[in-house]
Amino acid sequence: MSDEPDRPRLLLGLTPLAERQIEEHLFGSEQAVAVAGSAADAAELLTLAEREPADAALLSPELPGLDSGACALLRSRGLRLLGLALDDHNAQTLEALGTDSTLRPPLSPHALASGCTPSQPAAEPTRPPQPARETEKASRTGSVLAVVGASGSPGASECAASLAALADQRWPTLLVELDLLDPTLALRLGSDPTQGSLLGLVRARDGDGSLPELLQHWTAGGENGWPPVLVAPPDPDRHVDGLAEPGAIRAALDAAASVYPLVLADVGGLLALPGELPKLARAHREALVSADAVLLVIGAREQQLRAGRTQLTLLLDELGIPRERLRIAIGGSGAPGAGRKKELQAALAPELAALRLGVDAWLPHDGRAAARARRSGLPLALARRRGPYARALRGLLHEVMLPSQPVTRERKTRLPIPLTAAPNPAGVPADEEVALPWRS
Repeated sequence: MSDEPDRPRLLLGLTPLAERQIEEHLFGSEQAVAVAGSAADAAELLTLAEREPADAALLSPELPGLDSGACALLRSRGLRLLGLALDDHNAQTLEALGTDSTLRPPLSPHALASGCTPSQPAAEPTRPPQPARETEKASRTGSVLAVVGASGSPGASECAASLAALADQRWPTLLVELDLLDPTLALRLGSDPTQGSLLGLVRARDGDGSLPELLQHWTAGGENGWPPVLVAPPDPDRHVDGLAEPGAIRAALDAAASVYPLVLADVGGLLALPGELPKLARAHREALVSADAVLLVIGAREQQLRAGRTQLTLLLDELGIPRERLRIAIGGSGAPGAGRKKELQAALAPELAALRLGVDAWLPHDGRAAARARRSGLPLALARRRGPYARALRGLLHEVMLPSQPVTRERKTRLPIPLTAAPNPAGVPADEEVALPWRS
């Protein structure tokens, strides 16, 4: 394999027929790229991406095992995805998979090389540079829990905020607003997102300075029970190119989890649309495949349950989220127009059992807590600390987080909270036994 340092490095995930169409550009005398490795299927390509540093992957839509989940994992490793389409059907398939660009033979000598690097949009001349390969592979010492909702099912963002507030009472916890479709935390906290946001963490990967100090400067919250909060950028549509760059969200979460033992990511529910995959959805998907565990929050009304089933299918089948990493919470049970817990249990239990899943938390409607939260601006679980909603979340937190040493609990894998990963705050014992991080 070629290893020229001045050429973009490319991983191949091509069928034999597709590779023959462009072998002259890959291995001929006028090579514009350096082939770092070749894989016969998607699983082998993912293994290769972990081992070989590269800038992009060139894919055939017929590559065995290639699906949306594999593409999301490849992008989270910092690889731009180039699709090689031999006909219109190939091009449509690649578009649905979320590739960054589609190439068709015959190619110009430098078409592959230009596809390996992002184009510079005219509206954003100060776009941050590509991250270095070393920073993309930085080890994560803390754990990341991603909370995602389904279309039309409110409550996921409130669940993430309340979970983070409860967890912060035991461990240093950071709440990251990754809902790029409808961010609201800056307004709720009265903070200025231009003074520090998720975008700063994404851009800081190549900069100098102490990451803990930068995060302390950028975060809002930290008062009245709120944990430190990294809000979404003030105009996500304007900065979506930088946020949707391959590996940007994973690297940001890795950086945050190197400072905080626990990172709660409030991820937007937009994961797919018919046709081309939007950039916002790519960023959301990368957050989910990069997390150590995913909590899906589904509403208790009939249409919300239908949307939850669709989202669950997408998480399991398209993104390939392992079942041991997936938790399910049903929110709003007992609310006006929503079913009661017993009714919902009878309807959902057989369906989830067929998927080898179950409901991990029932989050009841708590009208008194909601009224207090509106008046005080507190997360719901803190507005009424002894209410049914807060009690249910404490139980979920106990089930998801590992208090000391790894313990196998049926199908679930608990997340460790390494207290040494962040500065020891007042009131946290310095000699508490710490578990080693769990990794899949």
